[in-house]
Amino acid sequence: MLTLCRWGKADYETGALIGLPDAVNLVDDPRAADVVVVPSTQRVTPSDVPRARLVITTTSGFDNLDVPSLRAAGVRCARLPLVRRDAVVETALGMMLALTRRFGAFSETARAGVWDRKRLDRYDARLLGRVGVVGMGVIGTKMAEVLRVLGAEVVEVRDGQAIPRDVEVLTLHASLTRTNHQLVDARMIASLRPGCVVVNTARGKLLDVDAAYAAVVAGHLGGLGVDVFPAEPAALASFTDPRVIVTPHAAGWHPGMSAGISDGVAAAVRALLAGEAIPWAV
Repeated sequence: MLTLCRWGKADYETGALIGLPDAVNLVDDPRAADVVVVPSTQRVTPSDVPRARLVITTTSGFDNLDVPSLRAAGVRCARLPLVRRDAVVETALGMMLALTRRFGAFSETARAGVWDRKRLDRYDARLLGRVGVVGMGVIGTKMAEVLRVLGAEVVEVRDGQAIPRDVEVLTLHASLTRTNHQLVDARMIASLRPGCVVVNTARGKLLDVDAAYAAVVAGHLGGLGVDVFPAEPAALASFTDPRVIVTPHAAGWHPGMSAGISDGVAAAVRALLAGEAIPWAV
């Protein structure tokens, strides 16, 4: 018999794990579990899970797991990157299109009752054009694929590569590491081409969101889309500029998410019981 603990859930996660093998017994204490399933908000070290053989984070990113220490303690680690992939890609794409096409400014004017066709040039609505995709993991790779279908020129930015300054859009999909906190900081933002749109649906600490917002207000950035913040919950009411879209760490949610988590956990547990390679091991 294998014991499994679901230790914490994201605020929007509902429903129990279903479809687990019969040889699995659910427990409430992560210290008593062979398999521990956690959200991105739950930090895990070996001392938290002394009995564990496998820790699964239900997200694509896995910076919440102390992977080197867990591995050294004989604990395998895995993630579920496909569960939220398409929802994140669609959210990021929606932000890019809304911001480059200046939907916020158009909507604000339209709600004021103004039919502004004679002055469309003042909105500076643009095509996607040249897009920098930072982080070419599961989500970034899919993002690049979708952008190319739409005719955008994609610049892929992998770990350690320089971020291009000459893009119309910069979208972040990198994992958070010890060395890339504020990867896009005030200096980087100042060096981007005027009118650039920045979107972050990856990890909040990759972007200096205050500097980015200030750059929008000052007119340097053309728009800002943010789903993740350095500290959460964030004070979303402070982002009042119509050239800014903020969402409450919601990019990955969709109605089939719970079922996807269940399927991914069940597949990993079956592999563990069979002595096979764990899907999406990290």
